[in-house]
Amino acid sequence: MNLKNCNAENFIKQLSGKKIICFGAGSTLIEADFEVKKINDLENHIAFFVDNDTKKHGMKFEYCNHIYDIKNVNVLKNVNQEEYVLLITCAFYVEIYKQLKTIPEISDLDCYMYNVVCSYPELDVKGFFEKEIQKKPYKEWKSVLNHLNLKDIHKGKRCFIIGNGPSLKAEDLDKLKGEITFAANRIFKIFPRTDWRPTYYICIDYLMYGIDYKEINHIDSKLRFVPLERALAAGEIYDEVTYYNRVVNCVDIKDGKIVRGKEFAFSDNIEDVVYGGQTVLFDAIQIAAYMGFSEIYLLGVDCGYKLEVLENGSIVENNIEKNHFDDSYDEGLEGKIAVVGTLYATRLAFEKAKESCEKKGIIIRNATRGGKLEIFQRVSLEDVVD
Repeated sequence: MNLKNCNAENFIKQLSGKKIICFGAGSTLIEADFEVKKINDLENHIAFFVDNDTKKHGMKFEYCNHIYDIKNVNVLKNVNQEEYVLLITCAFYVEIYKQLKTIPEISDLDCYMYNVVCSYPELDVKGFFEKEIQKKPYKEWKSVLNHLNLKDIHKGKRCFIIGNGPSLKAEDLDKLKGEITFAANRIFKIFPRTDWRPTYYICIDYLMYGIDYKEINHIDSKLRFVPLERALAAGEIYDEVTYYNRVVNCVDIKDGKIVRGKEFAFSDNIEDVVYGGQTVLFDAIQIAAYMGFSEIYLLGVDCGYKLEVLENGSIVENNIEKNHFDDSYDEGLEGKIAVVGTLYATRLAFEKAKESCEKKGIIIRNATRGGKLEIFQRVSLEDVVD
């Protein structure tokens, strides 16, 4: 297998007439419907999909109004390597890389990765897989998490999980000095306006981590969490980061086709897995529950976007002035991805979080000023902290 990289504009030209086998019939290409920058004309060059999920074998995958077969990975052993290339269209790059290395019949098959081609065409993919994933923070991530003794480390205490909505104010964060807090993604945009810093930090956004990893790696927090599959965006593995296994299940099977999913799981053990839920805050809630917090308060979680993806996949424009607390929040993302909110899925994830936490005796309250999140009982921030 020959790991390669190029930019999205030249990808089809570089194939020289070869057909594409996509590895991964899941959310990567489904969510690509919303991306500004994707591989143009990809749908006309795909031969079929392969997937490790046996339930998908024999099913159909729809992409850009084209229907493709989903086959067992074993078919790769019989493909003509001069006629096909492999395009990994899922987030589990490392696992798939290791799996493909065990198939001697495809030793000369060219292999690309969808998200890397679209977002980081200059990335040294071969160097990452041959060197970086051997470093301890990545290779021994589970042992690293275990040695942190995070289970019930804050048992019976309260915490605040900070969103990045437009309602978030620096003066509110000033009130949280001394509290245990979680924050995420580009929260550092507000740092010049406050001395507050989050106790724990999480970044799950692939594009943001690739752009901001140098700043993220040095945020003044006890721990900086990044999912294993997002590490590739930086091209290197860092000692400053605590890596964890994040699994996203955004698809279901309906009438023999792969469709957007509506069910979310909630982890009881973050040393094994944290489940994705269309918002980084779903990860934060699972981590907080594992740490033993009995009260979780949300702040700055407006749950609104100018552009929103509906359940049927269509995009609507809402009467919202801005998406985040800072006008420069989306800087660097222009032309790479459309800033849209899959809010129907976010709400489903929050409902799952509420249900799971209530079973554990954990209360979640919403201290956001305004916004559209009504799943959790609202409280006044002043009533909580004063």
